[in-house]
Amino acid sequence: MAKKQINWGKIDETVRAYLGLRYHLVGIKIMKDGSQGEPQFKPEKPAAYCQIVRIASQGKALLFNKEDQTCPTAELCLGFTAPVYVDIEPRVKPADTKKVLVASIDQITEEPDVILAILTPRQMMDITTLLQAGKEELLSVGFRGEAACGEFTAKPYMEGKPNLSFLCNGARVVFSDYRDNEVIFGAPPEIYIQLAESIERLVKTGGALCGCRVSDIPIGVINEFEKIGLSKSTDYFFGRISNQDVRVYLNKDFQGKLKFITVHLPVKMPSDEKAEEATKKLEKILSRPYRASQRGYWLDLSIMASVDELGADIQSGKSMEITIKEVVNNMVRYLQKIGIKV
Repeated sequence: MAKKQINWGKIDETVRAYLGLRYHLVGIKIMKDGSQGEPQFKPEKPAAYCQIVRIASQGKALLFNKEDQTCPTAELCLGFTAPVYVDIEPRVKPADTKKVLVASIDQITEEPDVILAILTPRQMMDITTLLQAGKEELLSVGFRGEAACGEFTAKPYMEGKPNLSFLCNGARVVFSDYRDNEVIFGAPPEIYIQLAESIERLVKTGGALCGCRVSDIPIGVINEFEKIGLSKSTDYFFGRISNQDVRVYLNKDFQGKLKFITVHLPVKMPSDEKAEEATKKLEKILSRPYRASQRGYWLDLSIMASVDELGADIQSGKSMEITIKEVVNNMVRYLQKIGIKV
C-alpha cells in the first residue's frame, strides 16, 4: 500500500495559525548519501547550524555539508565527524552524515527526520496541552544548556521522541542571536502530524464552535451548569453571565474525557463591514488563547482552553461561574479597548 502523501505546508499553516508562531516550522533531513540534494539550496556562505535553522525558519531551504557549517560542536552532533578525545552526547550515530537539508516544511516534498519549532514558553505550554491531553504520563525532555543542536536535533533523531532545548551560549550569543524568550522544540514528524490533527479537531476556524452533544455530558455536570443559570441546547450551554449572552461548549479529549472549555461571546454589529473592522482591530491586541472572528454582521469573541489551564472544575457550578465570569469580563475589556460597548 502506498504511503499517504502528507501536505507539510498545510501542517505548517495549521500549527502556526493556532499557536501564533512568528516563524515557519523547520524540517531537518540527515543525508547519508552525498549525491542527494539540490545544489541551489547551498548557503551563500558558511554558517553555524543554529544560524542556518533560523534562516530556514523565515521560509528558506538550505542544503549544507561539513564545509558549509562553521560550528565544531554541531559538526559532531550532526554526525559529520566522530569525536576523538571527548565524547559529546547526544549526537547522530554513526558519524557518516554527508549532507543536511534544513528547510521550512512548506518547501519540503519528502518526510523530514525531525521538525523544529522556535517557540516562546507560552507556545510550548499550548503544544504540551494538546499533545498530552488524556495521557497519564508527563512529557519528558532532557537538556543541559550546552550543545543545543544535539538537544533539538540529534536526540529526537536518535530516540524517535520529542525534546525541548533552552539553547546554549553559542545559539544565543555567539552565532545566532536567539532571543531570551525563545526555545526550540524538536520532534519526529508524526508528533507534528498529531499536533495538527488535534488542532483541526478542536477548532473549526470561521465556523460554528463545536462541542460535545449535551446528551453525552454526565447529568451531574448538566445540573451544575443549570445551577448558575446556563440552559442546555443540543451541543452547548447558553445563558447570561456578567450581563452578557454567552455560549459554553465542553470538548472531550481523545480519550473521551471532558478536557476543554470554549466560551463564546457573540456581538451583533451594525453591518458586515463593521464586524470585519472590529475583528481586525481585536486581532492586533488579543492575547492567546482569546480569538476573534467574523460571522456575517456578528463579531465572535471566544476562548478555548483546557480545564487545567483555566483552573476550572466542571463538576462545580460555583467554580465554572467564577471562571466564565472572569473570561467574559476580559472579553468586555477587550471590546472596550476598541470602542465597543456591550
